[in-house]
Amino acid sequence: MNSVRQLPLSRLGHLVPPLVDDAAMVALVTLANDPPWAAKAAWDIARIAARDGRRVALVDLCLENPALHEMVGLHATEGIVDAFEYGVSLNKAAHEVTGVFIIPAGSETAHPAEVYAHARWPKLQAGFRSEGALLLALLPLTGLAQLSAAPDGALVLAPEGVGPEFALPRDVPLLGVVRDRWLPSSPRVSPPSMTVPVTDRPRRGLRIALAALVVAALAVGGWALLAPARESGFLVPPPLPAPASAPAPAHSSPLPAPTHATIPKADTLGWTIQLAAYASLEKALAHADRLAADAGVPALVTPVPQSGSGPVWYRVLAGSYATRAAAGTARAALWHRGMAGEGVGDLLLAPYSYHAPAGASLDSLRRRGLPAVRWSTGVILLGAFEGPEQAAYTQAALRRAGVRANLLPRMGIP
Repeated sequence: MNSVRQLPLSRLGHLVPPLVDDAAMVALVTLANDPPWAAKAAWDIARIAARDGRRVALVDLCLENPALHEMVGLHATEGIVDAFEYGVSLNKAAHEVTGVFIIPAGSETAHPAEVYAHARWPKLQAGFRSEGALLLALLPLTGLAQLSAAPDGALVLAPEGVGPEFALPRDVPLLGVVRDRWLPSSPRVSPPSMTVPVTDRPRRGLRIALAALVVAALAVGGWALLAPARESGFLVPPPLPAPASAPAPAHSSPLPAPTHATIPKADTLGWTIQLAAYASLEKALAHADRLAADAGVPALVTPVPQSGSGPVWYRVLAGSYATRAAAGTARAALWHRGMAGEGVGDLLLAPYSYHAPAGASLDSLRRRGLPAVRWSTGVILLGAFEGPEQAAYTQAALRRAGVRANLLPRMGIP
């Protein structure tokens, strides 16, 4: 067991690609008692694998505690259970999210073992192999034991690692153990929520490439594998940016109603680096405070509610820059200084932030459940948004707390 490769989340960008390059199907075996943590780790692995243009699909087979659909911002929707048990086309069950096709768990099932043992898995694996694509299956240990296909390898998702006595329930190569950090005693706690860089726009040619994959799948397995276009039920989580060098002047008028967003000025410091997302506001604020104290980089925290009654995720966004290129340079500096794992951080354009009123207390705002941070100029800012419509959740929280704040673009020149 000592020879098993340890894969801390902060280093996945370097460690994962060579492990999955020659594989058509890899099992992501979760040993975590935290489904969102496992879903986030699987999502990071999928985006890393797809980073250089490879076609990648990630299917959620954690049928008793599915969390992947909420992690990527999907509504409750049909998924793999509906495809296998009710004949729903995978064209309808698959959703493209930043270059990766997500197949959620879908409907509840009373017979998870039958889903794992379904005869379609070997056919699906053969279709992906014929096209050089990759299928990632997020599933529990029992699911791996019952899976009808033999994966080309397995990555174990275990926040604290595994003991020397650990063994997979079948003869599948163990590629490595994905964990929070190198050792449980490590003081660095941010990697578990680090995100992986993805392209800002869907890659050109993705539709054509996926259409070719469908043709190959039809020839090998007799059924469509993936849809070549986004599903209408897909909800993209609003991108969340980071702090800016200087807020807009206090006397500026607030932005108009959500449906009439003002175009930010040319000198708006709207670009930011999304480094992490937490289910806890306290953890997100702690990460932002560490960035400001240890790296001298002010950071904003943006609440992002999921669809329906789903959880709220709090995204941590570092810095605020006038151009995408400047944000990219700042991200590289964070990598070089060890403040973020190399390959971690999405560049986002979100120029608006709430500007707290003069005299407001940071501690008081935080006690009311507001994502307040002290900016580099001394003022207090809350969140970072593409436009007013993305600030509705924070606006409602401000109203409940009885706090009047203006939504303004972060400006480099007051």
